[in-house]
Amino acid sequence: MIFGNREKNPHAMMMVGMASLAVALVWPRFLPVTGGLGPDTIDGMRGVLIGVSIGLNLWAARLGGMKRRGNR
Repeated sequence: MIFGNREKNPHAMMMVGMASLAVALVWPRFLPVTGGLGPDTIDGMRGVLIGVSIGLNLWAARLGGMKRRGNR
C-alpha cells in the first residue's frame, strides 16, 4: 500500500498528490462531460481533487523535511 510506509518514502505521496492535481487540471479540458452531472458537481469534484493534491503535497514536504533533519 502506498501510505503504509509514508515516513520512509514521502516521494510516493508527492507523486500521488501531483497526479491528482494533473487530473483535476486536465479533466475538464480533454474529457467530455457526459451524463447527468451538472456544473456544480463538476466544480465540486475538481475542488476535492485539488484539495487532496494540496494536502498530500504539504504532508510529503513536511515528512521529507523531518527526514532530512533526522527527527524521525
